[in-house]
Amino acid sequence: MDALMRMAAAVSALGAALIALAVGAAPSALASAPWLAVPLLAAGAGQLAVAVLALRGRPLAVASLLGPLALPTVLWVGALVLLPTAAAALPLGPMLAESALALGAAALLARPRGARERLEPRPLPALLTLACTAAVVAAIATAALAGTEAGRHAVPHGEHGQHQQQEQPGEAPQLDESLLDEHDHH
Repeated sequence: MDALMRMAAAVSALGAALIALAVGAAPSALASAPWLAVPLLAAGAGQLAVAVLALRGRPLAVASLLGPLALPTVLWVGALVLLPTAAAALPLGPMLAESALALGAAALLARPRGARERLEPRPLPALLTLACTAAVVAAIATAALAGTEAGRHAVPHGEHGQHQQQEQPGEAPQLDESLLDEHDHH
């Protein structure tokens, strides 16, 4: 069971890291609140390291978890209380999602290990745990990333250079010559 919880925590830490990096790397956050953005970037890198180490099954000291996993939440909440106008540079939704994923990962990884911890979980429970955790984390992280500056500038899926044509039912689609010109394929 401990190995399954460790896998779930690693996936959660990975989702938190992606959000922390996206929020911290935003030009608006770096310009208006670098004292929040720079630690957020460092914590995102630390969260990636925690995720990799947890997936590899390495035992992690509780103190090494709290820095990268709890630091963004502590800084952000502290800034909201002490300097709310400066903390407004960070988006609320993504920061709440990052906090939830990071603190959830910290709670799972900080649990005391059982004396009979299995090094390798059975394949089916491991696969189901990984798939379910990945689905939940992906839903949370995708919504959070959409609320970041990078998400606001992203091209919607399916619209990467495509031009929509109206086709009649049963008619073969026609080649749009402008696509060849755009991508220099003559």
